[in-house]
Amino acid sequence: MRLNPDAGVAYASLAYGAMCLGRYAEARATIEQALARKLEPPYGRYMLYGIAFVEGDTTAMQQQVDRVAGTPTEAGMLAMQSVTAASAGEVRRARDLTRRAADLARSRGLKESAGLYSAADALWEAAYGNCPEAKQTAARTFSMTRGRLALSWSGLALALCGETSQAQSVLDEMHRRFPQDSFFSSSWLPMTRAARELHLRNPARAVEELRPAERAELGSNAALWPAYLRGLAYLEQGAAREARAEFQKVLDHQGVLAPKDFGPVAMTLYPLAYLGRARAAARAGDVDGSRKDYVSLLALWKDADPDVPVVRAARREYRQLGLRAP
Repeated sequence: MRLNPDAGVAYASLAYGAMCLGRYAEARATIEQALARKLEPPYGRYMLYGIAFVEGDTTAMQQQVDRVAGTPTEAGMLAMQSVTAASAGEVRRARDLTRRAADLARSRGLKESAGLYSAADALWEAAYGNCPEAKQTAARTFSMTRGRLALSWSGLALALCGETSQAQSVLDEMHRRFPQDSFFSSSWLPMTRAARELHLRNPARAVEELRPAERAELGSNAALWPAYLRGLAYLEQGAAREARAEFQKVLDHQGVLAPKDFGPVAMTLYPLAYLGRARAAARAGDVDGSRKDYVSLLALWKDADPDVPVVRAARREYRQLGLRAP
């Protein structure tokens, strides 16, 4: 920025890093500095929206939505809104926003972007237990694009839903087309294999599969998915303490999860980490800790659609602790 104060990408890179570190005020100030110079840093509006989201500032969120209306970034902002709606459990609204984002992208000739929005939808649907929808959405994604991000996200979604043969087919395609892609080999390949092992009730094997992804899990590509999957594996093994540590890792890095670019999918892990930590606490006999986490989770999901499988499960488990679900 000192060498070239008119390079928008420099402001975007600095803001992106600050946001991942949870330094939201610094990230916002950096983007505003660029805007004051009449620059539009890449993903700047998305990052301002993501910062406003994690800070609970709905007015500022809407300001960014309004600001990009009619611009080339409008479809991406619809995708941002989709994931924030999904993280709140508002699944029907999230699906509608994804459809609108994909339709708008296609109408503007952005077929690859449309496929990415669809792939993101497939992944959070799978994580929420909406497997019929996840599989249908993955199929729609593949009709639009078979790029590396779409393949990676959809492949993990299929593995989470137990579609092991389809997931393996995606892995084989990735190996064939992108044999030197470290993004795939260090993160999405191990995660997809781990999800497959989880479905096959091999949690110890899942933990082993995730070892190569550990170095990259705090980055914005893997975005804590390895930690979350490892938490699920430890929970399946009955290792409550280890599971809680992995879910805590997710909760401690909200800035990594927050939507900020064309990969706005990880934020749905935030409520799921509360659920995982609540289950781990209950498994360890910490009833008070479990109740506290369920309360935090159900506050996030206060407007959630009641028919979402994971929402139904969370409310049922909370009632089993002797309290009425909010």
